[in-house]
Amino acid sequence: MYRSLNALAMQVVKPGGLLMTCSCSGAMTQSGLFLKTIQGAASMAGRKVTVLRQAGAACDHPIDPSYPEGQYLSNYLLRVM
Repeated sequence: MYRSLNALAMQVVKPGGLLMTCSCSGAMTQSGLFLKTIQGAASMAGRKVTVLRQAGAACDHPIDPSYPEGQYLSNYLLRVM
């Protein structure tokens, strides 16, 4: 569903426009699968993307080193061509 949703979003962004996409899935964030999914979405939409910014949780959502599963938020700011 992440791939389909992002492909649809990329189709409506004007060339050169920006898209911020986020995930709150630990399986996507911790495996690195989210970026691969974004790349697949771009291909599916017939668009190219450039990652302008990659981030995780803000400082109001600290990560406890003894609980790595708490690192589940991720977002990407993309330029869509």
